[in-house]
Amino acid sequence: MARRTNTLLTDTHWQVLEYANEYYACHRVGPLYRNIERHTGVLRNTLERIFPNGLQSVYGWVGIPIQASNEVPCKPVANIKVDEYRKVYLDHNSTTYLRAEVRDTLQNFLDDAESFANPSSSSTAAQKIHRLLDKAHVSIAHCLGVDPNEIVFTGGGSEAINLAIKGVAFRHLSSPGHIVTSVTEHSAVLETIRYLASFGFTTSYVTVGSEGMVTADAIKEALRPDTQLVSIMAANNEIGVINPIQEIGAVCRAAGVPLMVDAVQAFGKIPLRPKEWGISLLAISGHKLYGPKGIGALYVATNQSLVPLVHGGEQEGGRRAGTENIMGIIGLGMAAKLAHRELAQESARLLRLRERLLARLQEIEPALIVNGSLTHRLANNLNVGLPGIDSGSLLLSLDQIGISVSAGSACHAGGAETSHVIRALGVDTKRYGIVRFGLGLQTTESDLDYLFRYLPAILTDLRNSRH
Repeated sequence: MARRTNTLLTDTHWQVLEYANEYYACHRVGPLYRNIERHTGVLRNTLERIFPNGLQSVYGWVGIPIQASNEVPCKPVANIKVDEYRKVYLDHNSTTYLRAEVRDTLQNFLDDAESFANPSSSSTAAQKIHRLLDKAHVSIAHCLGVDPNEIVFTGGGSEAINLAIKGVAFRHLSSPGHIVTSVTEHSAVLETIRYLASFGFTTSYVTVGSEGMVTADAIKEALRPDTQLVSIMAANNEIGVINPIQEIGAVCRAAGVPLMVDAVQAFGKIPLRPKEWGISLLAISGHKLYGPKGIGALYVATNQSLVPLVHGGEQEGGRRAGTENIMGIIGLGMAAKLAHRELAQESARLLRLRERLLARLQEIEPALIVNGSLTHRLANNLNVGLPGIDSGSLLLSLDQIGISVSAGSACHAGGAETSHVIRALGVDTKRYGIVRFGLGLQTTESDLDYLFRYLPAILTDLRNSRH
């Protein structure tokens, strides 16, 4: 595009484009002029001078969708000035930062002159690295009450899910059968199962009610004689609702059908006991619990056979070939150990914060709705609908004052997209703007005070705005 418009790219161009790309990757909406100015120092008049079509060029060059129809665009962003700008991260269900203990562990590893060794080699240095790998297997296994040999490290939660579902399905390619899942699963599950349709597999999608929970009875009714796998998440990534996995596991065990559990959101936040609950496969991810990105793990029960996705070596018991990501594995092992040790105490603290958050939201918005069960829910999650508010505009308004949240129905640079989870609950997204708050380790009452210092004015401004 730069060549096509005869634009000579400078450091300022790249600074804006890189920021816009990072912002869109995180928020799924394009940054506005004020965001760009605050984070790059590039003023609006400068941006419009150096890019042929200003912000539209930035979006187009980065690949951010731009509305091309006559549909109603997103509402304007609230114009709110803050006295003491600060960063408040309330999006821990999306991702988390590296906690200090994990960072220190990784730094100590890097400082070791022999940390480059390949754990599959036979040298003394390699044996030391292999012991670290074994230690991480033990750490994850201890959190789940399983055998270390039942843990397979992967390149992330999505890969773990793919390995579990495809690994089971590919055992049945000669006679593809039936898979049961729910309509509110993560896209890593839904898209993998849709892909399997091309091999002849059929799928039943269990629905949920307004509480957002998958019931054991619904799973039992969906089972067929040719059912080869059930895949249900432990806790929903958007609404935080915890499914009755123990009851679902009992149904699957009685039917002799393997149960795969996406525990990416749940691991480190609630107790999980695969062996006791009839779980055959369970996927986790490092970046949801203050560990590194690009690392995950899959629990595979001893009696559960899988076809590997990656061939070429005997690493991870022959279930995932390739030289291991030692740094990621060490980081995940440490993050899991800390989360497991602090689970009860931290859950209680986050629950108190969430109750305070909800109470204050209800004070300023008595007509708000809570999406999904409030009783069966992760302590750090609160997903609400605010009447008469465009969630994309609210997300951007909060971001401009340093507050990060997620929108359940986000405005994509002029277009709107509603979450499949929110749709499944039957929420009227034309009436309610959906916002997810994800609390975390460093969330404090003063963070919530900062939010509520400006939220009432933001909501008023958004409601009074006109297209």
